[in-house]
Amino acid sequence: MAVTEARPTVEVVRRSGRPRGRRGAGPGTGRLVATELLKIATGRWQLVGLGVALAIHVPLLLLWGAQAEPLVAWNGLRSRSGFLLAYAMMFFGVILVTGEYRYRTVTHAWLLTPRRSRVLAAQVLTVLAVGATLSTATFAAWWARGAARHGTAAMRADRPAELLSACVIVVVMVCAAGVAGVGVGTLTRGSTAAAGAIALSGLAEAVLDVARFHGPVTAPLGVLLWPTSETRVSSLLAAISWAVVLTAAASASLHRDLPS
Repeated sequence: MAVTEARPTVEVVRRSGRPRGRRGAGPGTGRLVATELLKIATGRWQLVGLGVALAIHVPLLLLWGAQAEPLVAWNGLRSRSGFLLAYAMMFFGVILVTGEYRYRTVTHAWLLTPRRSRVLAAQVLTVLAVGATLSTATFAAWWARGAARHGTAAMRADRPAELLSACVIVVVMVCAAGVAGVGVGTLTRGSTAAAGAIALSGLAEAVLDVARFHGPVTAPLGVLLWPTSETRVSSLLAAISWAVVLTAAASASLHRDLPS
């Protein structure tokens, strides 16, 4: 079934001659984001997936959180709070988008919203909001576990800039991975194809020295698996850049219609 771009918007002009509004402009970005959040809350797999991504941290907090070395607890803070969540958000971004294509509900969104890129922007903002919330929560949980065992000084509470920097890096990496997932999902329009593309890209990046820790899949590894006291800036910039590039490519691909 082919879905074409909606007709140009028509301005309704008051008798005074001043524009009153736009018919056919569709819902605003805020309402689209609220709709995406409602779909997540009322859906089955997306909410379950996010719950599993958080539940995994519980046994890890009990096991790794009980270690005796304060320096290890601090150095592992970034990887333990963000590593699993980053890749969970990448696949969450894929599912958020490809579910629309699988059940063809994206057709209704495109008919209601003339600018398809606005739908993509709402999905990106939704992933950013969910990723920032969850990554802040996991970072706070791992920090609190380390502070409870080793004291707040061991977890850099007396160095707020250093602590805030570690938290921001985790949030940025998780959000960048989620946005990259939205981009891949939009480009492939299928969860199986997206998972295959991510797996193949990850394997290729792992083999090639020039792409290792700088490709769209392995760039988060270059940041999150590094000790908290160090930051691999090139990997950080690569992860952010890939999120931007994939979003731009996904926006350009939205001109394609659904297959019949």
